[in-house]
Amino acid sequence: MTRQEAVIKLAKITRIIGEIKYRLDLDGEVELESVSPELLSIGKWTKEIRQYIKKDKSPQLDRLISNIGFTELIENYVKEHKTEIEPVYVEAVESYVENMKALLATCDENGKARRGQFQDLIEPLATEQVAELMQRAIDAGILDKHYQPVPGIKVLQLRIIAYAISSICKFHSQYVYFERQWHREGNYRIGNAKIPRYDTKVYEETKALFPEVDFSSMEGSTDAQTFYARQGTEDRKELYKNLVKNGYVSKDTSFQVFNGIFTDARFIAPVEWLKTQRQLAYFIYTVFYKYNTKNIWNKCKYCFRVDGKEPHKDSIVTGFNGLKRSGLLDRYDVRLKAICYKFNHTENTVDTDANTDGRLIHTSKVVFHSTNSDKDKKAMYSSLLKGEYIDTRRHLLYLRVFLTRQSLSIPSHGRKARHSSCISYIWLSRQTIHLTYGSSAYIASA
Repeated sequence: MTRQEAVIKLAKITRIIGEIKYRLDLDGEVELESVSPELLSIGKWTKEIRQYIKKDKSPQLDRLISNIGFTELIENYVKEHKTEIEPVYVEAVESYVENMKALLATCDENGKARRGQFQDLIEPLATEQVAELMQRAIDAGILDKHYQPVPGIKVLQLRIIAYAISSICKFHSQYVYFERQWHREGNYRIGNAKIPRYDTKVYEETKALFPEVDFSSMEGSTDAQTFYARQGTEDRKELYKNLVKNGYVSKDTSFQVFNGIFTDARFIAPVEWLKTQRQLAYFIYTVFYKYNTKNIWNKCKYCFRVDGKEPHKDSIVTGFNGLKRSGLLDRYDVRLKAICYKFNHTENTVDTDANTDGRLIHTSKVVFHSTNSDKDKKAMYSSLLKGEYIDTRRHLLYLRVFLTRQSLSIPSHGRKARHSSCISYIWLSRQTIHLTYGSSAYIASA
């Protein structure tokens, strides 16, 4: 194997493992068969790369290997679902996990000589600058002399230390190296530590160790952390009931808790979402995006939990963008779509305040709905007559056909008009209505 071949195979392994981790973060499950045919080879590749770096102890290769990250998430998933996965894929993942652990151990051995006096730090943390910065945390009683967390300290303190040192040393990734240094893998990653809203004493004391660092980016916006919606309490209750009834929100979630996601002052606790992160993303976007375009996904993290854990923002964003790119938004979850649209008072819902006759609004694409009075309709009719846009021999009744679905039936041979910026003309005859848009017509029987 050459160095170029090693780099190419490392890039492929990184892509495949990254895709598996992404799907697990997004939905909690993954069909290994659909990831990549090359998944079956990554165990063998990892073993070959390990043999190569024993001879070529390149720090660049060590960093590429370190960037692949932890194996525990994938290893645990395969153990728990072993009977559901094809044996050939179970064997492939087990081979990869075994060889990857050995590969990381070899990288660590190669790095010992390069680390010199900083043997307790992994690369690229094994530098004098990082050691001096970590000494502040040691002096504060957060880390021990081996740069490991002291029992009882908060994960948030580790996040602050990692963020501060990464900012000062300009590391590309803020948390990856420190998660390896402190063995914070799988569901214990420090980047997920939540910043407190009220009890901030420990948080402020830890930040004070690094006065030269601007933490505003880590803290995010100080804007409202809940969602704004124009709908009132009754609509929110209806939304809550539909989500609980259809298994999207836990029955243990009270309406008071659910209603809290609409106002910071009423916020009690995050809502427990029972479906996947992707379905949560679809719900958030459909219901809240119109009035919450800023920080909508940060609000999602604050207001919801999936399997008791904070939603993974990057996974939510990536998964939802995938839905949009694939054109599946209208077909992804039709039941959830109906619930969302009912709350928004759009298609396929009844707005009883604006429509007293019970007619569904916007359910038809071939007739028009108008809330204007008969007087207004007559005025429009008179204007069309004066402008010679419609046949003067016809009665207002024919115009009303366009405003009442019950008066219109669509023949199977009817042709739907293409969209156009304006109506060219309307011609009414006794048996047939011709509605013309530009050069295209729709024909229907009255």
